[in-house]
Amino acid sequence: MLDSSGCEFDVDLSELDENQTYVFMVNHQSFFDIPLLFHYLSPWQFKFVAKKSLFDFPIFGHAMAAGKHISIDRENRRQGMKDIQHAVEVANSGHSPLIFPEGTRNPNPNKLLPFKTGGMILALKCQKPIAPILMVGPEKFLYKGKLIASPGQKIKIKALPPIDTTQYTVRDREKVKGILQDAMEKAYAEMRNE
Repeated sequence: MLDSSGCEFDVDLSELDENQTYVFMVNHQSFFDIPLLFHYLSPWQFKFVAKKSLFDFPIFGHAMAAGKHISIDRENRRQGMKDIQHAVEVANSGHSPLIFPEGTRNPNPNKLLPFKTGGMILALKCQKPIAPILMVGPEKFLYKGKLIASPGQKIKIKALPPIDTTQYTVRDREKVKGILQDAMEKAYAEMRNE
């Protein structure tokens, strides 16, 4: 699919260690993000962490369940905490959870949405490094709400230095969220202006 997109890809994952399990935190702009991540993060065994309602979609939801991706119930707090604990177990088994901390596809490519806290809780509970990854350009190829692609776009993907979670506890989730959001927003602005 990537070859037929006609896009130019500028990818820098040099900050990452292929032998490390991470909690990937990635900005989300387009359905095109999914094949990009499967392709470029293939050295890591990762599992998407997604809201439970996505698993109800025909075909897509079945594929998510069959791939053993992680469902999080946002409506039922008790079940949501059980789901986070399951994600911790997945991370501890060597699979890297991948989270879109904005919680949804961002319709505004000029800035990141405020991050949700759930991903921070997961990262802090499993004590795996957070690997921030930024993508600029997928929304130009396949904009939110559009079904027709615009080939030939330039897409940039960059991993930032991982954040060591071992110096924090779950009580520090807001602090870690702020550190992550600040680092990603600064790098995102720089990438958009390159």
